[in-house]
Amino acid sequence: MRSTRHPSTRSGAPLAFLLGSLLSGSAVYAQDSGSQDTPPPATAPAPASDAQAPAPAQAPFREEEVTQCGDKQVGTGEGMLRPLGHGFYAEGNRVRRGCTLILQRTLKNRPPVPFAPDSFRPLGCGFFRYASSIYWGRPLASEDPAREPNGQPAEVLTRLDLADAQTFEVDADCRPRDVHFLYLNHASRPELPAFVAVPRGDGQGYEELGCGFVRFEGRVFFGARSLEGVHAPSFSSVLGRLPYLECGGAMYGRDRSKVWWQHLLVRGAKARSFRVPREENPDFRVACDGRRSFQQDAVDKKPHPLCKPAKKVMVRKRK
Repeated sequence: MRSTRHPSTRSGAPLAFLLGSLLSGSAVYAQDSGSQDTPPPATAPAPASDAQAPAPAQAPFREEEVTQCGDKQVGTGEGMLRPLGHGFYAEGNRVRRGCTLILQRTLKNRPPVPFAPDSFRPLGCGFFRYASSIYWGRPLASEDPAREPNGQPAEVLTRLDLADAQTFEVDADCRPRDVHFLYLNHASRPELPAFVAVPRGDGQGYEELGCGFVRFEGRVFFGARSLEGVHAPSFSSVLGRLPYLECGGAMYGRDRSKVWWQHLLVRGAKARSFRVPREENPDFRVACDGRRSFQQDAVDKKPHPLCKPAKKVMVRKRK
């Protein structure tokens, strides 16, 4: 769908924080600025403070304002694209970001469906409230591509399951927060949790499990996305309480019977025998379950040599 666009700019770094303290085990860092992440200093963990200064400015967030999409004009008349604010537009019973149709996946293994304009409340900086949930207005790499019936690309958006929709807000510098957490944005880096929660105050009910996994109020999350079908009391990170920036490709967690990579279930993997070799395994790219090898949430067709049992060396005894 062709469009006439007028990008508007929000000043400040999107979701950027300069956190001087560390959350227990999570190694919270400042927002990505194009340089490589550095290891955390050896300081005592402490909750985040709302008074901390923002990080140096980065590329500003752009809200995609349009005046026309195809043969439809933006306006308030019948059959027109009705502005909802912050670059979102209602088209009948659907919502577009700019000229791109945005969708939500309400049920697992079912086709995504449009957002209803009546329940849609843009918050700025790409975030919006929909009914009783908070969404990020850009697709993540893990989401399958979608298309409109006419073949035009559409985007499936991600819900922040951890966020408290009633109190969620974004300040003038695009820094999101709710009553429980501040949020760091790594959405452009699929190897990391898209959003990392930093507890405000004493972090009551919050437990850092390692490699991006957290437990909060009886539920388990990878970043801000909940895990489905998990036994929360028995859940742990496969690599232990390692900071998420040190876990490489091994963002694995398990409960008493199943294994997850990030928020995705690793089908066929057995929790008890699943492991990540630490030697000769750059960036922890390979995981093993017996002789089988896995990379991310998929099993390799040909097992990786790291997962083959070590050959026993026979030592002959002297007579």
